[in-house]
Amino acid sequence: MAASPPELAGTRSARGHEVSFIRLLWAAPVVVIASVAVNWTIKLIVQALDPSLARMGQLQEPLVILTVEGAVGAVILFALLAWLVPRPIFWFRIVSLVGLAVSLLPDVALLFGGSSTRMAMRVVGPLISLGMPGPSGPPPGGGGGPPPGGIPAMPLERVAILMLLHVATAVICIVLLPALTRKRTPVQ
Repeated sequence: MAASPPELAGTRSARGHEVSFIRLLWAAPVVVIASVAVNWTIKLIVQALDPSLARMGQLQEPLVILTVEGAVGAVILFALLAWLVPRPIFWFRIVSLVGLAVSLLPDVALLFGGSSTRMAMRVVGPLISLGMPGPSGPPPGGGGGPPPGGIPAMPLERVAILMLLHVATAVICIVLLPALTRKRTPVQ
């Protein structure tokens, strides 16, 4: 196998994985809709398996809001990396996996209750309120503070469901964005 001339070395990998911004225009909404659809399907399945999960607040409006925010954030990150760095797909996957790990931390904190849960609620609360209309704050008639005895820990199976939703959104974004936007150019 003959070696390629030095001026062509590396151009195949650099050009073979460029991102088409035209494709990104239609791929972005596809990724967001797919993320919401998959998470909604997960919600329906877990609620069919355990009807008591119908009262799990995180599987209501916050599910859609946080899924949309996560998927839109992934699209923005992907677009910025495609614009700014060589090998954007490689770096998108790395940064996305780190982001997924960080996004799981508030879920893990819910396992411990007390101040860990309070911290998780402080982190996620503003993200949920971005997509919700109307004033935020404690519910009408509620004291606004933690229940007597502190905030209880969330059961492991509920935390696992939340983590599954995060992973599902991440997998959809990490797989679909590069697959739908990759621009193949002929190698000379």
